[in-house]
Amino acid sequence: MFRGAISRRLLHTSSSSLARIIPNRTRITKEISPEEVFRFQQQQQQQTTHTRFSLPRNTNGIITPQDPIYEILSQRTLVIERQIEFMNLFIGFEQANKYSIMNTQGERIGHMEEKDVGILKIIGRQFFRLHRPFTIDVFDRYGRLALTIKRPFSFINSHIKALLPGYDDRDNLMYEVVGESVQSWHLWRRRYNLFKLQDEEQNEYEQFGMVDAPFLSFDFPIRNEVGDVMASVDRNWVGLGRELFTDTGVYILRFDQESFSGVTGYGQISNHGY
Repeated sequence: MFRGAISRRLLHTSSSSLARIIPNRTRITKEISPEEVFRFQQQQQQQTTHTRFSLPRNTNGIITPQDPIYEILSQRTLVIERQIEFMNLFIGFEQANKYSIMNTQGERIGHMEEKDVGILKIIGRQFFRLHRPFTIDVFDRYGRLALTIKRPFSFINSHIKALLPGYDDRDNLMYEVVGESVQSWHLWRRRYNLFKLQDEEQNEYEQFGMVDAPFLSFDFPIRNEVGDVMASVDRNWVGLGRELFTDTGVYILRFDQESFSGVTGYGQISNHGY
């Protein structure tokens, strides 16, 4: 109300009255010297607080609750769906892969994206196909980088590494290898040996599981040293049309005994899980 009264009063005030009320002010400009600019930048840097990030203390490759990937891997079961690549669908052109990560309720809790930078990598995708190198970044539900999966080029046996990301005091991205998958050659079977970081100082790895599945299998159980199933990666059938004409699929990751409830054909399930 007070502001409205002032507005109405100004409307009835003549221009000469306004001239008496508002003094005539002239803005004075002054060129700033380089020394003054430097001092100003120093003051700004001193006032700005810098948050320091460091690699998590993942002794022997153990993932802790402070890691962004922890929320994803703490699920008993994960559903990973590969998105349809339309250029691959229509003209057979290989595109970078993208995946959605969901829990058993269908809630999206993360996603994965394959890096595809540079014309040489794009060309390599078309020729090397299953033998091509790739780098896949895993993000949590908040978009934070949680894990990076890398595979170099290989003629026969693939070697995949799981790297945990972190940042130094200058915000430079750093990685720590926490696990590996090394393929073992076989003429008609798909065999993989799985390792975890055992001694980070000596860079030693300990095998904790293996996969031995037929060539055209859709189920890849992970067995421990006594042959019990501790986890599995299964590809679900999504329909004849989608399987034939698209390079997509739905993958189910099971991590403990409860996640195998109602599922048959795996034999003895380990009580300890993954």
